[in-house]
Amino acid sequence: MNYMKKDILDKIGFYYVLDKLSILTPYGRNLISHLQIIREKEKLLLEYNNIERCFSLINDAKLNSNISNTLMRFKDIRNTFIRCREGQVLDEVELYEIKCFVSLCFEFKDLYKKSEMDITEIFFHEFSEVYKLLNPLEYRSTDFYVYDEYSSKLKIIRLKKKEFNKTLFKEKDRIKQKQLLEQRQQLISEEREEEFKIRKALSLTISQYADKMIQQTISIGNFDLIFAKAKIAVAYKMARPVISNRIKMDMGVNPMVKNKVEERGGIFSPVSIEALKGTTVITGANMGGKTVLLSIIALNYMLASTGFFVFAKGFEFTLLDFIYFLSEDSESIKNGLSSFGGEIFNIKYILSRIKSERGLIILDEFAKGTNPTEGANITKALLQYLNKFDSICIMSTHYDGVCSFANFHYQVKGLRYVDFNELKNIAVKEEDYLKLINDHMDYTLEKVDRYTSIPRDAINICSLMGIDEEIINIAKVLYEKEEEI
Repeated sequence: MNYMKKDILDKIGFYYVLDKLSILTPYGRNLISHLQIIREKEKLLLEYNNIERCFSLINDAKLNSNISNTLMRFKDIRNTFIRCREGQVLDEVELYEIKCFVSLCFEFKDLYKKSEMDITEIFFHEFSEVYKLLNPLEYRSTDFYVYDEYSSKLKIIRLKKKEFNKTLFKEKDRIKQKQLLEQRQQLISEEREEEFKIRKALSLTISQYADKMIQQTISIGNFDLIFAKAKIAVAYKMARPVISNRIKMDMGVNPMVKNKVEERGGIFSPVSIEALKGTTVITGANMGGKTVLLSIIALNYMLASTGFFVFAKGFEFTLLDFIYFLSEDSESIKNGLSSFGGEIFNIKYILSRIKSERGLIILDEFAKGTNPTEGANITKALLQYLNKFDSICIMSTHYDGVCSFANFHYQVKGLRYVDFNELKNIAVKEEDYLKLINDHMDYTLEKVDRYTSIPRDAINICSLMGIDEEIINIAKVLYEKEEEI
């Protein structure tokens, strides 16, 4: 496994983004379903260049519309090409579909030349002979029929059949009608036999072009996917990624989360972070959106690695061998393991890979399924160990003291600068409190010292939501005792 599981990809909003793509052909949809990380720097740069070359097309409304309409008319007839290549005789419908495919290729080629985009790996094979073969008429036509022009014998048979039909229509004698029907049936059999010979000959000739037609569908699919990447990049004002030796995100966004926040009337805060090899820890109080922050990093890294622009003002990333996002392992729970047991199972797998490969490891609240003392100590040990390798690890945690073992420490601002007394005066109903907390939560990050303690917003949230004052006071005393120690 070189990148994240499907449930994690869904969780971080990767499929949400793919669903937003305007894919117009079955060939493009096939490429999306088999999307892979691109590990070669030159291939990624070519993909980014190709996306940028499509921007001029997007701004040309007429040409954009014409190309889109042409792409939408392509059908998935790859199985027909395969049957033809294998020497099978194609029926009239299949020959008609090949004729349509070739005609659309001509149309698309003309429009593509007008665009002057010159996209890498977009090519056009020559299918003029195939079209002439399927269109023996003097005028250009998109339909198909086993024309009389293919065979003088076929033409004679059809003329005879036509005359028989006239005679049969006039004949009133039933015995003679029966004789004529038998003779007509013989002509139909001869016609079908001759049509089969023609279709066989056509199929044989077209079979020489079958591989090129299959290759052409790949080229069309590549254009369709690049065009879709460009359209979403323009629509969301996405940025071109930069390949470097680090991960650096400036004003990164997760569109799925942003949409949900704005639907409930909130304001989504873009995130900025930098991570080098070794470990980077993100801390913050519960409800501070640490999981969301990790999803923004993971989503944009996946997009950049698969040749997309990113949801950020700027994004630098380094090419790695694998990506692993470890969140709550529901699959392990289903299989009878505890959540902590599932985490350890996955950590063991990660550790086996970093010894010979470089990866991006994202850990969401690691070891939260065990008791705090043990969880904190195991997390500290893991951070110290990971710092020895060339991989990049970004971890969120609410454990105190863990961040001192990381190379870098970021903290969610959360509710640090909120006046809780003022919020108490604003809230009227009990359900107002959660909305107020969400509305005032600041999800942005700030880089802090490795020894900066984790903010304790929980006691303020409890107080705001009306927990008994006696409990609040006891908690404050316990906090003070901890600080004295």
